[in-house]
Amino acid sequence: MSSHATSWIAPPPSSLWRSDDTNLADFRVHLRAEHFEPAIEAIRRSMTTPLEELISSETVLGPLASPLNALSEELRHGSGFRIVAGFPVADLSVDEAERLFWIIGRHLGEPVSQSVMGERLGHVRDVTQTDPNARAYRNKSELTPHTDPADLLAFLCLHPAARGGISRFVSSMTIAEQIRSTRPDLFERLATGYRYHRLGEQQPGLPDITGHRIPVFSAFEGFTSCRYVRQYIEVAAAEDPTITLDALDREAFDLLETLAADPTLHHEFTLASGEAVFANNFTVLHARGAFENEPDKPARHLLRLWLSTDPKRPVTPTIQHYEDEPGIQPIPDRTPSYRTDVTVQ
Repeated sequence: MSSHATSWIAPPPSSLWRSDDTNLADFRVHLRAEHFEPAIEAIRRSMTTPLEELISSETVLGPLASPLNALSEELRHGSGFRIVAGFPVADLSVDEAERLFWIIGRHLGEPVSQSVMGERLGHVRDVTQTDPNARAYRNKSELTPHTDPADLLAFLCLHPAARGGISRFVSSMTIAEQIRSTRPDLFERLATGYRYHRLGEQQPGLPDITGHRIPVFSAFEGFTSCRYVRQYIEVAAAEDPTITLDALDREAFDLLETLAADPTLHHEFTLASGEAVFANNFTVLHARGAFENEPDKPARHLLRLWLSTDPKRPVTPTIQHYEDEPGIQPIPDRTPSYRTDVTVQ
């Protein structure tokens, strides 16, 4: 038996959820207007303070603190996935919505840079009219199941798309256990890992492609974790002739993505205005359907946070895609854009 198989630790039962034995309602948290009132009053008093200097505290959050404490526990030690409804975005300016989301995020973790632009609070919207090679969160195409290089992710919907933009969340721990039990040969490939392309977002002087393999599934100090972005694996293999992906590797990717698309495993939904989704990147995979905006309707617009938790989740050092994770370190005068002919359907 391989070292990867023998070192694997079964994930906790709370992280092994499936859609056929849970309802989406089980993952929803509904907040009321009064939950937000003290926090909104606080941010409106702070409009002259730079956003990134705003701090979070139970005094500032008021009645939001208790549900956020429960949310933090669920994300780190439970299912790793929650939808939170009730954000009063229709009553807020974009600046106010940003500030409210920021202080909520800071209660859960420390916001980190999401790209070479250095934004710690990101805007998810289509910019392909001006940058056709924009990174995934800045375009309108389908995003296959993946994780982000941060401990937690959070999206707040200001405006949904006119059409499409369906979100899909699935337990990567459930997928790992299913592959391990039915196809241990493919699990071994995934646990051994793959070299990743950095799509130009590495620091100057560092190589385009990681010198180390990043395991899709790994166990470290009692915690099991997932890291997976197929496009980065495929681009690395396409651009470096020393990297080979064989039929078994691609069978492993296809099986993982088939399981992620299995309606008995994932939950699928479209975020409405005022709804937010939170997830643990190490235990949950997320995907998004393609979307279209219409000229007579507000364009799809989400706020995004990548969060670093304290205490940190123990993960193997080889899980890092970028240097100095979590997040992607900023580079002056750069944007997250990369031209490649490699597509992943």
